[in-house]
Formats: sequence, C-alpha cells, structure tokens
Amino acid sequence: MPAPAKTATRQLLARPERRAAILEAAASAFVHEGFAATSMEDVAAAAGITRLILYRHFASKEALYEAVLDRVSSRLAEEYTGGITHGQLRGLGPRTLLTVAREDPDGFTLLWRHAARERQFADHATRARTHAVALARSVLHGRVADPTREEWAAELVVSYLVDAVLHWLEVGGDPAQDDAIVETVTRAARAMITVWSRPASSP
Repeated sequence: MPAPAKTATRQLLARPERRAAILEAAASAFVHEGFAATSMEDVAAAAGITRLILYRHFASKEALYEAVLDRVSSRLAEEYTGGITHGQLRGLGPRTLLTVAREDPDGFTLLWRHAARERQFADHATRARTHAVALARSVLHGRVADPTREEWAAELVVSYLVDAVLHWLEVGGDPAQDDAIVETVTRAARAMITVWSRPASSP
C-alpha cells in the first residue's frame, strides 16, 4: 500500500518566540508602509498568523508599535551597559548602535527615523534621543568648556553616530566590515571632539 500523504502543520512557537516574530513582522510593515497605512491584518499576514493570535499578544496597533520601539530601546540599554561592564569602552557608542541595528534593522530605523514623525510615538523618540544626548554629554563634560558648545556638541555627536549607522545599513554595508566601520566612526568622532574642545578663537 502507498504511504499516506503527509499533511502540512503550522509551526508552534513558544510565547516569547511568537512575540519576537510578531515584532519583527510589525517593524518591517511599519517602516515600509507607515503606521497609518499598516493594519493589524497586514501584520498578522506578514507574521504568518491569524488576527486572533495577534490580538492575544497585542491589544491594538498602537500597543504593537510601542512594543517595537520598547524592544529596540531595551536592547540599546542592555548592549551599552554590557559594554561598560566588560570594559569595552572604545567605540562603545557606535558599536552599541550598530550591533542593535544589525539585530533589528527595521525596528532601529523605526525608532531613530520614523517614530518622531508619528504623533502618537514622538515622545518615545524624544526620550530615546534625550537619553543618548545625556550619555554623550557625560563623555564630553570637561572636554568642551563652554556649556552652550557642550550641549551643541552632544546633540551633534548623537546625530552623527545614528546617521552613520543608518547610512551604513542603507548602502548595504558588509557585516564583515562592521568592526572597521566602528573604528572609523570612533576616530572621526574623537577628531571632532578634539576640535570642539579648543577655544572658539583657535584655528
């Protein structure tokens, strides 16, 4: 007798894995289509699940978007703290950003580029940037004497580092070259800080 035909079965994931898969699908949908144009049905289809399963994890589209941002913010904090704990201080800023961006490129882009333009999530984007600027300011403190220039420099450093990472991903930068990019970005940032530390009248 011929062997019975095999029937396809849906892969069952543990709740944390399912949640991670949903967040990845949601980040991709939101970053490519925007918040308003993305429906819960779109996310469910991208994640390969039903709307019922999606709503078991997230009560609304707003909660889903916020969860994507929370995941990126949490990973940035975790990665940065881990670098400090292990004494990996050189290039810590750009390395932290690039590591998390490689893990979750759409979520990273959503946090640093798109969220600020969405009224419901602008506060989250502002908090992320404010925290990053505070860290930059702590590094610059005492190196840029004038308080106004110090604040300006801290804002500029954050913009430079975030854009450096985003553009590296957008041009299709080879992951094998990530360490070299971190070193290049670090050297450039240090050179800028050296110039900013000079009195305004210095050449």
